[in-house]
Amino acid sequence: MTRSPSSDAAARDLLFDAALRARHAEALGALSPRVRAQLAQRRAAALRGQAARPAPALRWRPAVAAFAAAGALALGLQLHRAPAPGAAAPVAALATADAAATTTAPATSAPATPLARPRADTLLDQDPEFFAWLGSADARRLAME
Repeated sequence: MTRSPSSDAAARDLLFDAALRARHAEALGALSPRVRAQLAQRRAAALRGQAARPAPALRWRPAVAAFAAAGALALGLQLHRAPAPGAAAPVAALATADAAATTTAPATSAPATPLARPRADTLLDQDPEFFAWLGSADARRLAME
C-alpha cells in the first residue's frame, strides 16, 4: 500500500515536532537553576498580564537626554552670545594694523607687531619651491587621485 501525500507530510511534521521538542528539553537542561527561576517568574507575570518592568538603565534615559539637551543649549548660547559694544573696537584696530603692516612692510622683513602677520597669498606668490612642486610628478599624481 502506498501512503497519500498528506499522510507523508503529517508524519514529517510529527517527526520535526518531536525533534524540536527534544532540542528544547536539551536546552532547558543546560540552563542554570537561577535562569530557569527567572524564566518561570517572567512566564507567570506574563500570564497574569503584568507588564515587564524596564531595566534600571532604561528608566534614566529620558533624564539623561534632557540633561544633554540642556547642556548643548547652554553651550550654544554661550558660543552665540553677541559681542559687547566695546569689544568691536579692538577687533577693528587689529584689522587696520594688520592691513597697514602688510602694505607698508616688505614681505621679507619681520612683522611690525606680534599680532600682525603677512597675508598667506603673498607668501605663496613669492615661494618658488611651491611652484616647482606644482610642476613635479608628485603633484600630477595627487591631482589624479
